[in-house]
This record gives sequence, C-alpha cells and structure tokens, in this order.
Amino acid sequence: MGGAISALAGASFFLQADKGGASLTNLAGCAFLGGVFFLISALRLKSAEQNG
Repeated sequence: MGGAISALAGASFFLQADKGGASLTNLAGCAFLGGVFFLISALRLKSAEQNG
C-alpha cells in the first residue's frame, strides 16, 4: 500500500514540476502523510509482536 501511495505521489510531483509556480507545499504534505503512515505501521507491528 505504501509503495503505491509513493508511486502516485512521485508521478504527481513529476507532472507538477513543469508547471509555473511550483512549490514544496505538496511535498511537505506527502512527507507528513508518509510519516503518519509509517508511524501507524510501526505501532501495528509492535502490537502484533506483543500479542503473537
């Protein structure tokens, strides 16, 4: 799931790079969401390790 999200984000950045007025706002949003995703994944793995 994370790989697909990253691929879509990368394609989006690639398409937006050619437009005028490009900014890092979208990149920051993607980085934040990626961080949240990996935090949730880590918490789930830790929970599974404790229960397993």
